[in-house]
Amino acid sequence: MRRLRVSLALVAWLGAVAGLLPATAAAAEPSFGPATAAATFGVGVDVEQPVTLPDGVVRVEALVRTTGSDRTLVTPIATPSAGQATLHYRFDTELGTLWPNTSVELGFRVTMDDGTVVEGPTATVRYEDTRFTWRTLNGEQVRVHWTEGGEAFGRRVAEIGDEAVRRATALLGVEEDGLIDFFVYANDRAFQEILGPGSRENVGGVAPGGLRTLFASIGSTNLDDPWVRIVVPHELTHVVFETATSNPYHDAPHWLNEGLAVYLSEGYSIGRRSSVDRAVASDSVIPLQGLVGAFPTTAERFSLGYGESVAAVDYLIRTHGQDALVRLIRSYADGVTDDEAFEAALGGDVAGFEAGWFDDLGIEAPQPYGPQPAPAGPLPPGWEGAAPTPGASGAAASPRPSGTPLPTPDGASSVQPAVAIALAVVGVVLIGAAAWLVARARRRSPPGPAQ
Repeated sequence: MRRLRVSLALVAWLGAVAGLLPATAAAAEPSFGPATAAATFGVGVDVEQPVTLPDGVVRVEALVRTTGSDRTLVTPIATPSAGQATLHYRFDTELGTLWPNTSVELGFRVTMDDGTVVEGPTATVRYEDTRFTWRTLNGEQVRVHWTEGGEAFGRRVAEIGDEAVRRATALLGVEEDGLIDFFVYANDRAFQEILGPGSRENVGGVAPGGLRTLFASIGSTNLDDPWVRIVVPHELTHVVFETATSNPYHDAPHWLNEGLAVYLSEGYSIGRRSSVDRAVASDSVIPLQGLVGAFPTTAERFSLGYGESVAAVDYLIRTHGQDALVRLIRSYADGVTDDEAFEAALGGDVAGFEAGWFDDLGIEAPQPYGPQPAPAGPLPPGWEGAAPTPGASGAAASPRPSGTPLPTPDGASSVQPAVAIALAVVGVVLIGAAAWLVARARRRSPPGPAQ
């Protein structure tokens, strides 16, 4: 009992002493200063940040996030020694690798040897095309930036853009939150340079996803060109379409996006209809499944992609009504699959819609491109019966007739299957017997000299 009281007293004393002692210091963490960033068009975006690093740093990384992307670019950089240092990173932006008017957020993170990860404060800068002096004018829906032409030019561009956005938002029942930026380049060369290498020379306007920005090449003397009244509404419709369908799971088919843009900017025009009619006559219609992503790269097939897209949208409206088109487009905001979207809006899946469209065009379903079953070749010598017919997998569907000799190469004599099996069995027996005799001889032989 005495020992128990002493033990309890000792525990109480140790607890009191422990309460008076300071807690064990936590592992030191890096201390970041403010980050600063500067963008140089066509060169890069630089970020710098002062930092005090403790011992135990195993990795330092630069982080880059851009408007319109849900990804973070993570790049390891050299790890400084413990103490004060300045972290630096350049995010390369050669012409065509980053869209102007993109907001870029940059910073650093440090990983310690115990697995602790610490991110410092970030800096944000806008990447701009500083090659030109831009004039700016705000419309109701569109903010226009241009380099050549007077204020009347900018105001007229804003009027065309405002009307296009109003029409698209009224149709799809959505509202645009804030102005859409519209950069008008005065010549094709300057415009093509922001598109980057590999761009198509027949592109006159583009609206990158997630950026709420339109770029187009329109000379100051070409504002009355009928093409301007097509390209501006077309590209701005893409921005509204993205607002109506945006979700983190699944994009709407590209043909539906382009089909609506063409339908609202020029309708199912004679030129688009002629393109589809030629494809029907030449049996070269592209199935809608082939237009879900990017269109073909050749000029003719590229143009046909737009023609078929607006033809399919025109068919949808004629057979199901405009309200069904709106329901279809709006349903993608819930992240549904294509079949789910079509089922809810039209009462059938994509294949059923496509079959109806083919029937409206007066054609059968096109044969898919790609590997096809090989045609049946000549029969080998001694083969009897009908030639095999290729099955669904490309292999012969008809089995070889029973009792037919198997062909052998180089004209050698054919061997009946039963004889071949018998010979194989005999071979296995002989090999086994030989192995048994060798093993027995080894057991009887005297051991060799020690090594």
